[in-house]
Amino acid sequence: MLEPLMFLILGTVMALWPGRWVFGSSTVRARRLREIDEGADERYFEERRELTEYVPSPRFLLPWRIIGAVTAIGAAGVLIVRSGIAG
Repeated sequence: MLEPLMFLILGTVMALWPGRWVFGSSTVRARRLREIDEGADERYFEERRELTEYVPSPRFLLPWRIIGAVTAIGAAGVLIVRSGIAG
């Protein structure tokens, strides 16, 4: 009973707030870019360019929303079947 409930919660969070999962490194990215702007050395060739040019787009979040919704719906279905409401 605990697993479907956990998947229901996680799927809902993924569907509603996918940026929490996907862009968790965005604060790390911004902090590192700020460090480079303040004069820190780049760790590898063109690190600054990578940090500024290759930012994931919001369109990238759509698959995460879909996966979260499917997970939540599937978990809700399992909870309904296990509770005996469906028949």
